[in-house]
Amino acid sequence: MTLIEAIVVLSVIMLIATVAAPSFSEVFATQRLHRLVSELEWLLVQAKSEAVMRGEEVSMGLETVPHHAVTSQPVTDDWTILARLADGEPVIKPLSAADFPHLTLSRSFASDVLTVDSLTGRPHAAGSFFVGRDDKPQVRITFSNVTGRVYVCTLSGEAGYARC
Repeated sequence: MTLIEAIVVLSVIMLIATVAAPSFSEVFATQRLHRLVSELEWLLVQAKSEAVMRGEEVSMGLETVPHHAVTSQPVTDDWTILARLADGEPVIKPLSAADFPHLTLSRSFASDVLTVDSLTGRPHAAGSFFVGRDDKPQVRITFSNVTGRVYVCTLSGEAGYARC
């Protein structure tokens, strides 16, 4: 192979890589979205299990998660959700925005603390989390206080989840 042939081959490879790069970034962003949704869903399920198993209420602090209905509230990327017992002992690994760059999280829960009942494993108040990308909510995770179930859906059926 001559030097000119090698340069041509490298140029073609670089052109293909340049065209493919945007689609790879989209795949990575979708994977981050799915990971946050899964981890948040399992945080809620595990909080239910811990509350019933320990016979103590489990509380999740939502102070740093902005309210979904408040559109003037700036979206922050410094939220943390930590599940604790009444004495303050953490029971589950916290979720943090630092692990999910370029994603937004908001909530419809009115209270800054989401408490899970120790007998039924149900939250004391119903509400939802909204996970988004590019400042648009895409996935809704609802924690029902009637059934205690965790529902995951999207408003327009994207990202591979059922439509709400």
